[in-house]
Amino acid sequence: MDLTPLPRPEHPDPYTVTGRRFIYDSPWIRIREDRFRHRRGAEGRYAVCGFHRTACGVLALDDQDRVVLVGQWRYPLEAYSWEIPEGGGDVSESPFEAMRRELAEEAGLAAQVWEPLAFFHTSNSSTEEEAFLFLATELGPMDGHHAEDDEELLLHREPFQDCLRRVLAGEITDSLTVVALLALQSRRTGVAAALDPTLAERFFQRPQDHPSAGRARWRELEQP
Repeated sequence: MDLTPLPRPEHPDPYTVTGRRFIYDSPWIRIREDRFRHRRGAEGRYAVCGFHRTACGVLALDDQDRVVLVGQWRYPLEAYSWEIPEGGGDVSESPFEAMRRELAEEAGLAAQVWEPLAFFHTSNSSTEEEAFLFLATELGPMDGHHAEDDEELLLHREPFQDCLRRVLAGEITDSLTVVALLALQSRRTGVAAALDPTLAERFFQRPQDHPSAGRARWRELEQP
């Protein structure tokens, strides 16, 4: 059954931007500072982190309903993390192209069936980053498994239900993995259906084919 859209105010954006400037740029992230005036009178600065690559992940299930997990040390957390195969899609590739490559590189696997699973914003108070999650089944071996010079990866297959338990126990905490597991569980229990076709198309399109409003803001800084 289709959901009624959530309510929103007639004029939802309360900010007037009075200036923007770059703070930092790298091959992976960029940071800018916006000066703003809020319609209720406040004035201030807002730091925004942008990602050059698109966040993508794949919940790969084998014929025993086991999830393919990748283990690695996460530098910002100073902690070891088990998560689904993930990667950053280049601007020249769609999320599907990025994850087909990452599944081969990280897990040495290919999938015969791919399905858009979930879309979300990873941390909307500080970044415009979008995340695209796939469900992949009918797995088979694929040449191309290798780790980057700064990666040490372990592979493990864990029953789907056990993965859910580990999420709720706080053992699996990676956001893409958590959302992917809960999204599939919601489908299996009838809470949710497949994604809207218009949204699902974006999983197979390159970022420049559907620039988000948040990403489009950066173009104002790139103009001479």
